[in-house]
Amino acid sequence: MQGLEGSRELGVGRPAAARRRLVFEHTVEGLFRFSLRSRLSSQAWNGLKAVGIDLSKPLLPAYSDETWKRALELTVVDLYPLVPREEGWRRLGQEVVNGMVHTVMGRAMVGVARLLGPLRSLRRLNNTLRSADNYVESRLTELSPTACEVWINEVMGQPTYYQGILEACIALAGGQRARVRVVAREGTGARLHVEWEE
Repeated sequence: MQGLEGSRELGVGRPAAARRRLVFEHTVEGLFRFSLRSRLSSQAWNGLKAVGIDLSKPLLPAYSDETWKRALELTVVDLYPLVPREEGWRRLGQEVVNGMVHTVMGRAMVGVARLLGPLRSLRRLNNTLRSADNYVESRLTELSPTACEVWINEVMGQPTYYQGILEACIALAGGQRARVRVVAREGTGARLHVEWEE
């Protein structure tokens, strides 16, 4: 069964611990082909190619989490050399969301988010994150109609990256003046407090 063997290679049907951690093509496309395509230096483009993302060729269906992390690290250094590192990661998180909205999958997700509004969109956050990769998970604790706490299992050592992602997601869903702060780091993950105005 040829198709099944290919699925096993990508980790489908294996326990989560044994699965290869992958970031999907549209996530990479949104950030590098849409959001940042004219803003990175030639050194950064060469750096991306060196870590395994060659934007002069068709994108692969998925990239390893390590490739993605190294690509993000060099992007933060290139784009935001004059701001504190945490702020650079926060801005990059916003860029990922802003680029994703230009992909086929992203456009569909934005339409749904606008219909649902911020709180109901956050209730679907785990599905949203899992559409970008196969390993990041979240849990939501609702605190009020305009506030919640979000736990994310893997933040790559950069919780402010997810701060930026959540800020951009709230804005896309119609929330005003979103405020997200990192409450605590927990192992490889983090808890973030999210609030907004209707």
